[in-house]
Amino acid sequence: MFLIKKDGIPVQSYSLFPSYFLTSFPATSFVPYTNFAANSYKGADIHLNIHEKLGDLKLTLGIAGTYVTTKALKRDELYADLYRNRAGKPTDAIFGLVSEGLFANQNDIAGHASQKFGVTRPGDIKYKDQNQDDVIDDRDEVMIGRWSNPFTGGLNVTAQFKDFTLFVLATGSFGGTAIKNNSYYWVSGATKYSAVVRDSWTEETKNTATYPRLSTLGSDNNFRTSDFWSYSTDRINLSKVQLSYRFPGRVLRNSFVKGLNIYASGSNLLTIAKDRAVMELNIGSTPQTRFYNLGIKADF
Repeated sequence: MFLIKKDGIPVQSYSLFPSYFLTSFPATSFVPYTNFAANSYKGADIHLNIHEKLGDLKLTLGIAGTYVTTKALKRDELYADLYRNRAGKPTDAIFGLVSEGLFANQNDIAGHASQKFGVTRPGDIKYKDQNQDDVIDDRDEVMIGRWSNPFTGGLNVTAQFKDFTLFVLATGSFGGTAIKNNSYYWVSGATKYSAVVRDSWTEETKNTATYPRLSTLGSDNNFRTSDFWSYSTDRINLSKVQLSYRFPGRVLRNSFVKGLNIYASGSNLLTIAKDRAVMELNIGSTPQTRFYNLGIKADF
């Protein structure tokens, strides 16, 4: 187990200085850094190996894992609503709006709190009024997840039968959240649209739509951080499988080779996750790959 506290983290304390110390154009800040913020990290590690022999079969089972909780102990913040405070939340907390589905019609919009992110139309995302002031704005943002996974772990199995050895490694991570906010999910204007817009809201699909209405104009109301776009990053990976064969000494007895092994392996072979398709999608970068190897190891 471990407990780490970091105090006096350098930050710019904007609440202590007048607003004219910070300008947007040109982008300039005269707010000095001070040793103010503090974080804590608590967690535990586990590592266990079990060995068993059944005749010519030798088995090894290994388990490892780490669980970590973090907390922002002190932040420079002056929020009127306590639920917006970052202090007391995980250091990697994600703040955003909470969705209540899509607006069905104009009467639905009229009977809901006014949303201040541009013109609202049927098919737009409806947000929860957290502070009950009948206005939806940045003050209605709450914690909707955390970026990192509190728990990460792995399981490995080694099975050796005579001259054959099989090694399998599975890894997993749980408890994290991410946001679908790249250009594949947030489309606008006349840019190329992705397949997800096929489920967009229309009058004909309003009872089954899973994507907001499309617009060639701005969609500021819809394309902002909220739990509508969040997904779980819980996953189990089959990280590696390797089968190897060691040539027995009697085969190499009359040669200059002292040891010879051949092997076949694969990496990143399988992902088991509720949102696997989202996590395996790369936008504007190199695609994710699986690796397969054949090899020979010789000692002379």
